[in-house]
Amino acid sequence: MAGAVARKEDAEAINELRQYLQEIDVSIVKEFDEGEFRGFWVKFGDYPILIENQKGKWYFIVAFQITLPQGPEQDALNEYYEKKDQHFIFELTKAFTSPLTGFSRIMENGKVVGFTLSRYIYPFYHDFCVKDLDRALQAVVSQGAEGIAFLKTILPTHPEP
Repeated sequence: MAGAVARKEDAEAINELRQYLQEIDVSIVKEFDEGEFRGFWVKFGDYPILIENQKGKWYFIVAFQITLPQGPEQDALNEYYEKKDQHFIFELTKAFTSPLTGFSRIMENGKVVGFTLSRYIYPFYHDFCVKDLDRALQAVVSQGAEGIAFLKTILPTHPEP
């Protein structure tokens, strides 16, 4: 087939990804292969990160998820959205976005309960390297940490027990 790109076999791409995680000292918490999804839960610094592939797709998503506990934090966040507070939405968007990462809201029952920062990586292609994985992990964690810091400045906190 003219113009077809040769890709790595699934097992080769997964093994290489596992090896790269070890090379950059990222702990694999859990490896999974369930239904149509496979990948890894890893620990990068203090943060759990999902590295997931939907079978049949030629990429993995590196995702940092922030889920707010039910209660005052979620209520306050949703009040900003309900009021259509443009200043808040602008500052939140600034805190959670970068040219290197994607950003989306996590919704449940019509309410915002958290956020996902993501970056795609392409371990099935022969030019994928450990630097690509490291850049993706650093991008989502750096932006996620900035977003968390912003949320801490505007949302109420639980009293310490």
